Amino acid sequence: MDIKVFSALQTYADTHSSEESEARKYIIQATHSELQYADMLSGKQVAGLLRLLIQTGGYTRILEVGMFTGYATTAMAEVMPDNGHITTLEMNTLYAGIAKRGFKMAGLQDKITVIMGSARETVLQLSETYDLIFLDADKQWYPEYLRVLKPKLKSGGLLVADNVFWYGGVLENKDRKSQAINTFNKMLQQDNEMEVVMLGIRDGLSIARKR
Repeated sequence: MDIKVFSALQTYADTHSSEESEARKYIIQATHSELQYADMLSGKQVAGLLRLLIQTGGYTRILEVGMFTGYATTAMAEVMPDNGHITTLEMNTLYAGIAKRGFKMAGLQDKITVIMGSARETVLQLSETYDLIFLDADKQWYPEYLRVLKPKLKSGGLLVADNVFWYGGVLENKDRKSQAINTFNKMLQQDNEMEVVMLGIRDGLSIARKR
């Protein structure tokens, strides 16, 4: 597919998806104005799918590995039941600052716990199990994250991993991050305890259910 057509279809899909909240719009605006890496935002399609999964599954315990500026975090927290809670891991204080402003705007502070530090270290301190885990952290450590996160996922729970295409790098498999993503994708597909589907949403999204 021509890149211009693909880009136009992404815009078309966003336009025909449900409207974002004011808090999420603020996070987008703040991310673009204060940071150079706005393309790291999860985007309307990924966030919308996460919301539908949470509402359909009735999930109340969510772990997010890699918060960035809290766009997906906010999207998920907005549809969680009153007893729901998100634990999210982030190491960058600038990113977290934008996220927390968005959480406050949406009135979601009590539903979200932000743990600062390297996710590779902080994730090891978590003893809880989760209904849904959203993985969107440093790509070169995806295989390691899979090994650590799988025991923390409840039976019947979902692991959702973003950027599993790595901007097409998985096809050439030349750089370290592309190789790591390829390893992760193969590990997930070959794991008999996980039922996985890889979707062509934006930069690739894998959804795996733990049997």
